[in-house]
Amino acid sequence: MFLINVENAIEQLTLDEKVKLLAGQDTWGTWANDRVGIPRITTSDGPHGVRGTSFFNGPRGMLLPSATAMGATFDPELIHAAGELLAAEAKEKKCHVLLAPTVCIQRSPLLGRGFEAFAEDPWLSGTIASAYVNGVQSHGVACAIKHFAAHDQSSMAVEDDVRASERTLREMHLLPFQLAAKNASPWAFMMAYNKINGIHATENSWLMNQVLRQDWGWDGLIMSDWFGTYSTSESLNAGMDLEMPGPSRWRGDLLGWAVMSDKVKKPTIDASVRNLLKLINKVQPWKDDAPKEVGDTQRKRDLCRKVASEAIVLLKNERNILPLDPNKKQTYGLIGPAVGNPAISGGGSADLTPHYVSRPLEAIIDAVGSENVKTAIGCQGKYPHLFTPQLSKDISLPNSTEPGYLVSWFKEDPVLNPSAEPVASVTTVQAQMYFADNLPEAVPKTYWLQATTTYTAPKSCTIQLGLCVLGKGKLFVDGQEKIDLYTSQPKKTLQTPMFDQASMEVTTEIDVQQGKQYEILVYLKNEAAVAGVGALNCGGLRVGCCEKIDPATALAEAVKLASEVDVPIVIAGLNSDFESEALDRKSLDLPPAVNELIAAVVKANKNTVVVTQSGCPILMPWLDETPTLVHAWFGGQETGNAIADVLFGKTNPSGRLSLTFPKRLEDTPAFLTFGKGEREIHYGEGVFVGYRYYEKLRNSPLFYFGFGLSYSQFEYSSLKVPQKVNLFEADTFDVSVNVTNTSNRGGHEVVQLYVADKTSTAPRPLKELKAFTKVWINAGESQKVTISLDKYALSFWSEIECKWLAEAGVFEVIIARSSDPKDELLRGEVELVKNFTWNGV
Repeated sequence: MFLINVENAIEQLTLDEKVKLLAGQDTWGTWANDRVGIPRITTSDGPHGVRGTSFFNGPRGMLLPSATAMGATFDPELIHAAGELLAAEAKEKKCHVLLAPTVCIQRSPLLGRGFEAFAEDPWLSGTIASAYVNGVQSHGVACAIKHFAAHDQSSMAVEDDVRASERTLREMHLLPFQLAAKNASPWAFMMAYNKINGIHATENSWLMNQVLRQDWGWDGLIMSDWFGTYSTSESLNAGMDLEMPGPSRWRGDLLGWAVMSDKVKKPTIDASVRNLLKLINKVQPWKDDAPKEVGDTQRKRDLCRKVASEAIVLLKNERNILPLDPNKKQTYGLIGPAVGNPAISGGGSADLTPHYVSRPLEAIIDAVGSENVKTAIGCQGKYPHLFTPQLSKDISLPNSTEPGYLVSWFKEDPVLNPSAEPVASVTTVQAQMYFADNLPEAVPKTYWLQATTTYTAPKSCTIQLGLCVLGKGKLFVDGQEKIDLYTSQPKKTLQTPMFDQASMEVTTEIDVQQGKQYEILVYLKNEAAVAGVGALNCGGLRVGCCEKIDPATALAEAVKLASEVDVPIVIAGLNSDFESEALDRKSLDLPPAVNELIAAVVKANKNTVVVTQSGCPILMPWLDETPTLVHAWFGGQETGNAIADVLFGKTNPSGRLSLTFPKRLEDTPAFLTFGKGEREIHYGEGVFVGYRYYEKLRNSPLFYFGFGLSYSQFEYSSLKVPQKVNLFEADTFDVSVNVTNTSNRGGHEVVQLYVADKTSTAPRPLKELKAFTKVWINAGESQKVTISLDKYALSFWSEIECKWLAEAGVFEVIIARSSDPKDELLRGEVELVKNFTWNGV
């Protein structure tokens, strides 16, 4: 097997060649050096799939549920399997480094990228992250775990200065990374955009050298997030190896001058080159290692469906309506915008175009037959979404039956010169086109563009068309100008698509006749129209379309349907308009019309099943009147099938909330300190994040972290805990408990183990999750569950000792169904006989 001889390569490389290696060549890859035999490696966004090396018109791929859904499975083995298939996707797309997973902690449920991270609890987050990384890297694809660290706000994070104590950082925001470093050793770390205690993460020697390399003994590659490098000598001297993307802003000639002026030592350059070459040896890009599974395979479909269905959380089943019997003769009313247009992902770099999307409408029809199903949208227009839904259905290429848009680029304005010939043309199925990469070589730096499609009206009605642009643009229907974002653009009042770079959406209405075809053409110039809009000047557009529906009429139709059927099923919530990279939510509310719809349908029929979708917590003002409630997250490509599987009993629900759902935004731990009021963000909640905060203040939320119901019932007994423990004599100790399935249905149970320090000298949470396991137990059977605990279970970070400290004294081991104090089942005590301090992992 060929490997680069790292030390020989470092000796052979010139200084200029070494400098060149330490920054990206382009958006997604590093430089090769043919003289010394160093190949290029490529990266791809994650964490829910592998998009490949293009935002625009890239290949389709497998789309898993959101990370908060993966965390809700509480199933490391399942997420390991998902990681293995992600590696296959990466190899298929010739990518060597997956920019994932995200393990930041959602200190506020408003975090726009909160759906990308596994959980509010560091132990669950770190455990699931370890499984994810091990799965991916077991097939020779690297994970770049991110964002290190405390990247807990999305909007303009580059200016944020996180102010937090070392204990807060160590116990909450670094611990998931520490567990992943211990149990999976990711081959790369991606740094955060923000500052920590006054120093940007990419210049923070304490974070990269002291914590990551010295304390944890980790020896991989450290890379920046995209455009997250802000200096030359400072970042490299602090330990940041690779600047991404290319072309370099801060390395190149600047780094050469920094070496000449002795601001950066040559051994520092060599160390970073060494880290890059070691990573290249691990991913071995020269190997002809084609994946066994290519494209849309049944195993990928099954895995996505299993993850999505095991993530779904049954929150209420007061009237035992669920599971529904598909063989029972009854009628179903499918109500809500997500019935036919489910939320499959949040927005930003985590999103990709899947091979297909399973919709709840077809999935439920498959289960019970079309003759038993009726539908009502309930609300539409500007109510359940911020932007008009993307125009990706009922369209075809000009003079073709193939779906999509014809995109043509020009060197001159085709409006001023109608005879202008395009320099390049491609077709795409994307209704949102972000031209940051993957453009034909002939496209000039400044260009004009036309995107054309043929819309065939599925019914006679009034439709609303919407347009956002990155640059300047217009929309025409059958040659008539309908939207002008070229002459002027409205003031931005909310955060917009394409990483908040696009214009506000402008809409128009037209009357269409069923079966008639309409030419829709978007004209674009990639030139900034307003300061702050289109700043990157790469260009982009987003075309939306939906039927215009009168809100009162839509609500009345939904209520009428609900009163006529046996079981109404409302499916509604948030989507990528609301939860996305580069923006944070302003509230936890669902759109007003969605809340109105749910309340009205529940009132019309008490058999109503409500299915909510969101990546992070939402408020539920209709909760008390709703007897049956399921939370389905952002479910990926198998959203519809997974929802149907749970509702109709094919899957016994076993998801547990990976985040606490509060009653009010004002109740959340970071309410006073989250947002953009000041650039300094003080983590005043300290270690009291999520359920730790609610329990400490005795302020009950809607639903606690770890909560979830099942169609089975389980009883716990015979908790066994050792009386005394000495960590100097034994690294681990075991706790066991018997779990019995007392129902007539087999099911998964998530055994959650919390620890409470009864004699600590430091303020500590009332209890903390320290272990969990997911077990399948057949109906009527019992299983002994044994869980091994170690120093992590008893320790906190001592700012006096500057080490982890497990204090001698009494600890309670708590077996619980969730972090809710009401769900605590069994308690046992263990005494730690001696103080135990430690560092590292």
